[in-house]
Amino acid sequence: MAMKNTSSFLINPYPYYASGIQEDTIYPPVGLLYLAAVLERNGFSARVLDANVLKLSNHEVLKRIKKVKPEIVGISANVVLARAAKELAVMVKKKFPEIFIVMGGPIVSALPEDFLAVCDTVVLHEGEETFLELVERYHCQKKRSIFSLFGSIPGIAFKSKGKIFFTKPRNFINNLDDIPFPAYHLLEPDLGFYSSKSRARKIPVAPILTSRGCPFNCIYCNKSIFGHIFRARTPESVFGEIEYLVTKYGIRQIDILDDNFTLNQARAEKILDLIIKTKFDLALNCQNGIRADKLTSKLIKKMKQAGIFKVGIGIESGDPRILKIIKKDLNLKDVRKAIKDFRKIGIIVHGYFMLGLPGDTEHSMQKTIDFAKNVNPQVANFAIAIPFPGAELYSLIEKKGKFLVDIRRGISSGFFGSQVFYEIDEAKKETVCLFYRKAIREFYFRPQKILDIAMSIHSFPEFAWSFRSGLSLILSILKRPKYAFP
Repeated sequence: MAMKNTSSFLINPYPYYASGIQEDTIYPPVGLLYLAAVLERNGFSARVLDANVLKLSNHEVLKRIKKVKPEIVGISANVVLARAAKELAVMVKKKFPEIFIVMGGPIVSALPEDFLAVCDTVVLHEGEETFLELVERYHCQKKRSIFSLFGSIPGIAFKSKGKIFFTKPRNFINNLDDIPFPAYHLLEPDLGFYSSKSRARKIPVAPILTSRGCPFNCIYCNKSIFGHIFRARTPESVFGEIEYLVTKYGIRQIDILDDNFTLNQARAEKILDLIIKTKFDLALNCQNGIRADKLTSKLIKKMKQAGIFKVGIGIESGDPRILKIIKKDLNLKDVRKAIKDFRKIGIIVHGYFMLGLPGDTEHSMQKTIDFAKNVNPQVANFAIAIPFPGAELYSLIEKKGKFLVDIRRGISSGFFGSQVFYEIDEAKKETVCLFYRKAIREFYFRPQKILDIAMSIHSFPEFAWSFRSGLSLILSILKRPKYAFP
């Protein structure tokens, strides 16, 4: 198909100021790659630049824009990228005032007015159909006003004559099989570059998203992009993408990025069956999307047969009272059984925990530490809770707590930093910091745990990641606050 005149340059910016983010597993910007694939299928040219993984400053990005000469620049932003994204938008508009700037992403959908101060239009929620319609309208423009041009496009917000307008919401995409596979051939750098940044068991590695949406109501989660309704690709579509990645790019490990891969257990089994039959000998990583209460013995066995070597389970707290407060509909008995079953069959488990949640006290945070030690996943990821704009937790802090950081402007550290973002009830800054360090010390600084982690390593990238993580943990302990552990 011949390319139409309108070209788009989609950018994942580099947060040069950030710390405490997971730099040992950086994935391609799959959301932007989906947008590029949809544009290309409809005859529009597009390119994707991952300035984040390349660590390109915004000045370097401007040089790329000058070379590409796009008519539309799309910039993605989450809570960590927000500052860099805004700065880039301002620089692009100053240097290339004729370029039309569109922004999207979780924090953009949650705070559209904030981002319209630096761009022309924002895409709200799921972006494939919306961004395509924006590009189509822009391509057909005849010096029409922005209101007449975009006013009937669902799912956007824009400025016109100094006022902000919101169009009607766009329905979520029901048939995810209609979306083409991510356009890795339009990505800079190429897909193979990411394997050098990954804690993979086998390389090259690629991510895949097999479903969207989450029906659960955890208060810390921002669902502004994919919503509350679970939507899944068919097993045939998922396997088709896996087969494409293997044959086109030589991929040997697939990282499944779903929030809820096992929500529909029958569907998950069918996907695994298709993988087992092909004998691709893949390593599969389900570090997201495994709920402890959405597993069966049969499913776990198939996970092992298909090549899944690692799973991640969201646990958050070892105190049932806190789980109720944060609306985490989870029985800790299911967690205990799931970890036991995974370890028995030889699948590595990462357990995810949060400290400083509403209702947390010294007693409840100690219960979380004790629970983590007792159920004993190979790795326990302790994080200080972040109140994402758009999440119920953010609104709760607005009403009953106190922000220590202006989250609306973005943050400079991620889940794995030691920064405390708010205080509520008894979860004060000093107490949360203290128990964060205490959790790391008590869980990891045990001879049997060091041996446990060492026994789970089967490749050099895993070893390198474990070494860097261990060093980071030691440094976090050495940076103790002046107050003592209880």
